[in-house]
Amino acid sequence: MTALAEWRDFYVVLGTAAGVIIGATFVVASLATGMKERELGMRGFITPTAVHLGSVLIGSAILAVQSLTPLGFVLLLGCGGVGGMIYGVVVAVRIGAMPLDLSDRAFYMILPILAYGLLAAAALMAWKSGWPALETLAAALIALLVVGMRNAWDMASFMIMRTPRQ
Repeated sequence: MTALAEWRDFYVVLGTAAGVIIGATFVVASLATGMKERELGMRGFITPTAVHLGSVLIGSAILAVQSLTPLGFVLLLGCGGVGGMIYGVVVAVRIGAMPLDLSDRAFYMILPILAYGLLAAAALMAWKSGWPALETLAAALIALLVVGMRNAWDMASFMIMRTPRQ
């Protein structure tokens, strides 16, 4: 567990960033009130962004726990990674028929599934060979944070650019 302890500050910073952006996402959600497309927007865009950022926040909090055992590490990452991949597929099916540009398809549909897949791969690597999976884990959480940041910005700019309600 010594190797994981060396990453503690990294996870504190990552979790803090995710928490701040979650707050901004709630502001974006409040801007969406009164929109006709609100339900699909919430289920397809705003909620998944909050879930991805929440995954970074919760994952970082768990990884900062000093008494985390290797088995706990593997189980939490594995379940989180597989669960996140399933959720990502559900979101992709939900919004897949919408006319989205390539960057939106990448950041709302493809990259989250890949990032959660990296989480699951990190769990498998840790189970098979100990702790060399920490770099893969860091990459997965950074990818989810970047996805969340980009999507929160995308949604905020969409809300600002939309035409005012009649």
